[in-house]
Amino acid sequence: MCQCEGATTTTTTMGRMPDQEQSPPFVDVSPLHRIPLVFVNLLVFAVSCVVAFACISSIVDRGSEISFRRRSLLVSFVVNRDITALLFSLLMMVITFTGFVGALRENVGFLQCYIQGTCLLILLDILFVAATVTLPYLTKNKAHSIFSIELIVSYRDNPDYGKLVDYAQSTFECCGVTSERYRDWDQNLYFNCSKTNPSVERCSVPSSCCKPPDGDDVDTRLRRRFCGSGVLAGTEQQAWSKIYTRNCVDAFQSFVGAHTIVVLGVGIGIYTVIAALHYLATSVHDEILSLTHLYDRYYQKLNQGYPAWMAGREVAQEMSSADRRLVIRGARPTWIGRFYFRRY
Repeated sequence: MCQCEGATTTTTTMGRMPDQEQSPPFVDVSPLHRIPLVFVNLLVFAVSCVVAFACISSIVDRGSEISFRRRSLLVSFVVNRDITALLFSLLMMVITFTGFVGALRENVGFLQCYIQGTCLLILLDILFVAATVTLPYLTKNKAHSIFSIELIVSYRDNPDYGKLVDYAQSTFECCGVTSERYRDWDQNLYFNCSKTNPSVERCSVPSSCCKPPDGDDVDTRLRRRFCGSGVLAGTEQQAWSKIYTRNCVDAFQSFVGAHTIVVLGVGIGIYTVIAALHYLATSVHDEILSLTHLYDRYYQKLNQGYPAWMAGREVAQEMSSADRRLVIRGARPTWIGRFYFRRY
């Protein structure tokens, strides 16, 4: 975009007359780059604030239930999903705030932080897709070491553990974590088959291990709720007729393997959006540096005694062949600058 005061005045074939233009050339950052960057980052920032507020409310409500003791780092963040979501939303708030302010106020420092933030998000996206896609190809021993038996042992001790295990077993139609499958529950204090166990759930497994019976009446739901009773004391065949006997690690690996294309599609979609924002931020950043250099040179010429029309023309001539100098200063000419310099 280029605006010059006095552009409609009469000019000679040699150029503008000295007294016919006393204002600097007006060149602005491309709105095609800046405006989408402003609104997209504002929208994501607002959504991140809502998510962060919801996560904080959940954490406050749960209070003492949250604990990282006796847990691996991975399991801790999987179980405490509100904490994981809070950390990610805070990260998004910081990144999108720098992008919004940087694009709105044309602030080079904020835009540099935003560009680095988008690089971090791209890296996280690639790591997530890579980890999800390679999970089905992990050896069983490696997968079992990641998903600890501690989930089973602490099933009744923490509501988060219970919810996570029940969700996994009912969703992936499995029971247990390790190669022992449903017999993992023999290691739980409340379900083990030892004679000293006074629990009414002795030799049982949770109802989330049960195969869904036909029907939805009260009797059917009660049978499902207590279908795991005494399973650990019976044979494999008896267990198979009532509950899922595959372990959840194998079930999850199979599930991810069957949905690899979907995961790749989502990952590529997220990557495309972040890469587009990265491109817009880089373009705005470079345009600001180019325009800053243009105006610096323009006013330097004015301070040296040049008339405005001559200063503008000489700066345009210098900038049209200043690729090397701009690279040294940490920027490069953008299409906005080149378009202006050709027209001048």
